[in-house]
Amino acid sequence: MTEVKDVFNKIKPFIPRDAKGLFLAITIAAFVFSFVFYLVFYPGTKKLFLFESLDNTDLYAESRFIPRNRTGSSLEYFCDELLLGPLSDRYRPLFARGTGMRAFLKKRGGTLYIDLNEKALFQSGISSEPKTGCRLLEQNIRKNYNSVDNIVITMMGREIYGYTD
Repeated sequence: MTEVKDVFNKIKPFIPRDAKGLFLAITIAAFVFSFVFYLVFYPGTKKLFLFESLDNTDLYAESRFIPRNRTGSSLEYFCDELLLGPLSDRYRPLFARGTGMRAFLKKRGGTLYIDLNEKALFQSGISSEPKTGCRLLEQNIRKNYNSVDNIVITMMGREIYGYTD
């Protein structure tokens, strides 16, 4: 029993005696609890995905989370998600269904190399044209990742469109 009194006497100076102090203590405790809760259960980073509309040539954006617990880099996961296409059925995928990355490499200087498989060369009924798909892929990466300076997109190991923005 004396141990409990000793602990209480030690923390007694920190317990506020008036309503304002109590309110401030509760607010600070709630903030600290919320911050710790946020750090523990942080879902990931929010990224913007740009796609063409099926109805016109305007660009539309989808917002998605890149999960914190993933395999590979955030940029590689982002590119994989982008190649899978939009969540909405009113937007065009960048490339034909089944398009994937054969190789993905980011060098220290900020140069990104992406090699797409043969399916990227073909346009399906609803996908963007391959040149437009490459332009949108580059635009999406530049908008979401400032650390990438140069982007080299190849298909089956060969550079198809030589362009720089």
